[in-house]
Amino acid sequence: MTSPASRRDLLEAAAAEVRAHDPAALKALGLLPRHDLFFPAIYYPPLTMYEGADGRDPLAGFEWTGRDRTCLYVHIPQCPSRCTYCHWMISLSNSPADIDLYLDHLEKEMDLWRSRLGGAAPRPSSVLIGGGTPTLLSAAQLERLLTALAARCDLSLCRQFSVEAEPATLLGAAGLEKLRVMKDLGVDRISMGVQALDDAVLKHMARPHDAAEAVAAIRQIRRAGIASVSIDLIYGFPGSTPEKWAETMETALSLDIDACQLYRLRIVPHGDKVGAVRESHRKSPDRFPPLEEVYLMKALGKVAAERRGFAENLRRLFTRSPRHISYYLRDYGCRLYDNLGIGVSSWSSLGDRLLMNTGTNLKAYYAMIAAGRLPVDRVHVRTVDDERRRTLVLPLKGYGVSKTRYRERTGRGVGELFGPRIALLEKHGLLEQNEARLALTPRGGFFADEVIMQFYAPRYLPFPREDYAAAELNPHRPAGTAATLRG
Repeated sequence: MTSPASRRDLLEAAAAEVRAHDPAALKALGLLPRHDLFFPAIYYPPLTMYEGADGRDPLAGFEWTGRDRTCLYVHIPQCPSRCTYCHWMISLSNSPADIDLYLDHLEKEMDLWRSRLGGAAPRPSSVLIGGGTPTLLSAAQLERLLTALAARCDLSLCRQFSVEAEPATLLGAAGLEKLRVMKDLGVDRISMGVQALDDAVLKHMARPHDAAEAVAAIRQIRRAGIASVSIDLIYGFPGSTPEKWAETMETALSLDIDACQLYRLRIVPHGDKVGAVRESHRKSPDRFPPLEEVYLMKALGKVAAERRGFAENLRRLFTRSPRHISYYLRDYGCRLYDNLGIGVSSWSSLGDRLLMNTGTNLKAYYAMIAAGRLPVDRVHVRTVDDERRRTLVLPLKGYGVSKTRYRERTGRGVGELFGPRIALLEKHGLLEQNEARLALTPRGGFFADEVIMQFYAPRYLPFPREDYAAAELNPHRPAGTAATLRG
């Protein structure tokens, strides 16, 4: 553990970084919303904005050509409790019979997808089993799930197999058995939701574990021989302060981990449900850290990670080396691979189709599968404009945009389509470019979600025009007429 003086130095360095980025100036320019809320830019268009399928066949007229450029997501909704920040459908019915019933339908859904996609097995480059809490399953149920996946997918090209985990489910002899089953069946990365290392904050979050159990779970993962260990942490929660966050980061980075993913608390719903945190914020916004402290915590996470030898090798994911990033996030976000999502409330992007599985409840999911239907209840067919924007915003948030690849995918140059907006963001130190590449600057990377939303179609922006200052970076406002840019 570092000394109080060292921690003060860390806080001062983070404060200097925030001052250099000058968020107040960017709010006045309209980049940041005036109400200080945040919406994560993860997908384009956002999942919350797909239209209802209304009985339509979601794959009518579709021919899949992306089998070799695909990543796979499998959703397990079972959880030991509902965390207050969770905006997704979960199941608290977790008896062995309940989970077996879900696995029965998951296997049937996989068979339905394979049939509808021409009979050939998906060939994912990366796999993520998420939730929910996948490690709530018993060792036998995990073995069943992993065996079913291997029987229905060609995993010969899979370069990373990740499973999300909750600390308490990995402890003791039963937890070690789960980890050994996963390792034996190809899982090489655990992404564990630690979220905080302050027991008071964990209690506010309604997490089912404490800080000591999180530390013990990391040791258990290592004991089982899993090759890569990543933990998630959330900043900005009630009860959190920059000083406590500094202590959390110091503790986390001293553990035997390979990666640390840092999330800003998501108050605005971005999934199928509305988390308790939304109502808590509406009733008592003063309980939450002010925006100035949130930005200080964000900068502090970066400074602390870099001082410990971690680099931001993927946006908000700090790793000891690039091999410990989430390949799944890289493949669908930066490489724009197709994504096949299996399970209740899962998301798929296949060719020109964006598809959402029902997230209402398990009863609705089971009924659709029992009827021999894909459990898709929302669909969006990507337009030319959607594709041009998606091909810009998702890679831009990650590694940046190759101008050659952009032209190959869209038939147009990125500067031809978005020159005035790019020029405006360059003017304010948020973007930089050369003949080959367009990328976020350090200042742009700090506000990555808001910067890439500058390229969203107005109908897909999460907040209305009046929530931003009436200035040149208001994302609803046209960028002007300056037209000639490289690209």
